[in-house]
Amino acid sequence: MTMNRYAVEARAYWRRWLPQRYAALPDPIAFFTNLGEQVEQQVGDLWDELVIADPQPPGETHEQRVGRLGLLKAQAEHEVLSEMVRLAPEAGAAYDPGDDELLESDEQFAARLGRVEEHTEQLGSTADALIDGTVTLGDLDDEQVRQLLDYLTPSFLRLLGTSVEDLRAEGRRL
Repeated sequence: MTMNRYAVEARAYWRRWLPQRYAALPDPIAFFTNLGEQVEQQVGDLWDELVIADPQPPGETHEQRVGRLGLLKAQAEHEVLSEMVRLAPEAGAAYDPGDDELLESDEQFAARLGRVEEHTEQLGSTADALIDGTVTLGDLDDEQVRQLLDYLTPSFLRLLGTSVEDLRAEGRRL
């Protein structure tokens, strides 16, 4: 999962101004990745509408057009971010530099995000290898199978002609 710039901005804003909502998120990476994608889509849609509603003036130069379109995009971003990301701060939420010590730094978050992406790629490769037959469930230890099932859901095992119950009957601890 790669977070776009809107997701990164949303995460930073929520960490600072919506700390209770941020703390209640069960999976912040997935939440902000999804939110960032939604914001990106909404910005694009609104920008299209603004461009259509603002016809090119006669005699507009290339530089003027680039500037006008840039302003329209900035307007779209402002409107969408105000609606979806920059929500009213929670009561009592105020910036305190001392709070940063309690929060994960941007570097720590980026490192954790990198580990999650690497782990997800590894699980995807393992699933592909199981499907194409280069790896069997017998090649994986119980922890690897558990992680794979967390990633893909137990119904994935039907593709391999087995189930969680079958594996447990064989003595696997899943």
